Amino acid sequence: MSATRLLVLGVVRMQGQTHGYRVGRELLSWGTETWANVKWGSLYHALRKLSQEGKLREFVAEGDEVVDRTSYEITEDGVAEIHRLLRRGLTRRDDPALLFASVTLMCSLPRAEVLDLLGRRLELLEGVAGELDPAEELRGPEHLGELFGLWRGTVEADLRWTRDLIASLRAGRYTMADDGPDAFGLPPLPGASAPV
Repeated sequence: MSATRLLVLGVVRMQGQTHGYRVGRELLSWGTETWANVKWGSLYHALRKLSQEGKLREFVAEGDEVVDRTSYEITEDGVAEIHRLLRRGLTRRDDPALLFASVTLMCSLPRAEVLDLLGRRLELLEGVAGELDPAEELRGPEHLGELFGLWRGTVEADLRWTRDLIASLRAGRYTMADDGPDAFGLPPLPGASAPV
């Protein structure tokens, strides 16, 4: 659910004022049903829950072509929740869907902060990798060694990926929040028309 919360909040923030169908259409165009298990029902549940929590504000847009359609905009608490979830997703390894969602929206944070968060993730992964001693005697059936190999390979791949992303960000790749107003995940500029 954390990944869905982050993605829904992120899209509402990006679009300024929007309605549920438009949030879903955007997220599904990113393939989120595959990598974050986002479904239409979970989107509408997240919108209702986030509104109840005060992270989104519900309203009926005047002049909307669909009468009584609920629209949403993000609140300050919602922006704080985006940042909390991004920080959690980029530093931990226990929730792959949240990591995927966090990478999707990482550009809405300043570059230095993302580098710091990924540095913490790297330290965590290096600690886990250091605990994986292949010479350690395994208990149980002989084929459990295959599971150990999968675990080690997964951690090593995660380490490589994290190092590569850090290197890309240090090289100036991607437009981040502190690089300009057109960073992915930021709200529309004041005066810019965002479709409702």
